Amino acid sequence: MLSQAEYAIAQSVIYSALFDYPLTLDQLHESLIETLLTRDETLAIYEASTELPAIVDYRDGFFFPAGRRDLVDERRRREARSRQFLASHARLLRAICLLPFTRMVALSGSIAHLNLEADGDLDLFIVVRGRYVWTVTVAAIVLTKLVGARRIVCANFVLSDSRLDLDEQDLFTANQVLHLKPLAGEDLYEEFVGANPFVRRFYPNARRRRRDELVLKTSRVGRAIKRACEIVLALPAPAIEGICRRAYTWHLRRRAPGWKSPDQVRLRADYLKLHTQSHRRSVLYRFERAMRDALHRAADAVAPRAAGM
Repeated sequence: MLSQAEYAIAQSVIYSALFDYPLTLDQLHESLIETLLTRDETLAIYEASTELPAIVDYRDGFFFPAGRRDLVDERRRREARSRQFLASHARLLRAICLLPFTRMVALSGSIAHLNLEADGDLDLFIVVRGRYVWTVTVAAIVLTKLVGARRIVCANFVLSDSRLDLDEQDLFTANQVLHLKPLAGEDLYEEFVGANPFVRRFYPNARRRRRDELVLKTSRVGRAIKRACEIVLALPAPAIEGICRRAYTWHLRRRAPGWKSPDQVRLRADYLKLHTQSHRRSVLYRFERAMRDALHRAADAVAPRAAGM
């Protein structure tokens, strides 16, 4: 029977493998679920375990489900694709970061892991200053349409900095928050995590966010123009926000019959969540089933040894 620490290692590796993503030791340590260990303890527990090798393999610096060494090469392919994708859209991403009232723009989903599939898109998580959620969302949509990238860039979660706490507090959401990659406004990330303490309950080893290589540098001129626009827009901004909210709500309601996960949509004044095709339920279900299968494999591997004693 797996110990709590062994179980946590198996959980983290199997959850990540749902997205075809093997983990380095540092990544495994940081993403251990509900288990507080050091990096060295994590490796020592794996190496001393008699059951974990039936579930988890560790080769070439990566942890992955036993028999899935192919994930290492796949990760490398996807990382190269992701970096090329981000480089090709760097100018657009900088422009989004400079939209008036934006405080944090972060990559989310597969692109945040540099794990983009061939047909993947660019999911953005945005925090805005004040109650201008709808204005920033509409501005981002208009901008991406102007450059022909509307189907590629998805600003599908936009929050006000006055309302940073999230509604859902499960493993799926905690994992999404843990792996956000700020492109701008990284100073706000820790405040955001602090407003959602459930993230560190699921991931107690999570470290304070260090400056990430993906952070985009914006010019001093661009930042000055952004501040100037915010000053100019201060007076008409509430009226613009009302217009954007009414117009975009009308548009979204028209498309609501085609949503596959309407329960994952929130249309509020300070909280706009547009996960219309959410994988949350299926991921949690697949994770539970994969863990059951893994435990059965571990038990089957130990049984012959126990019988021979």
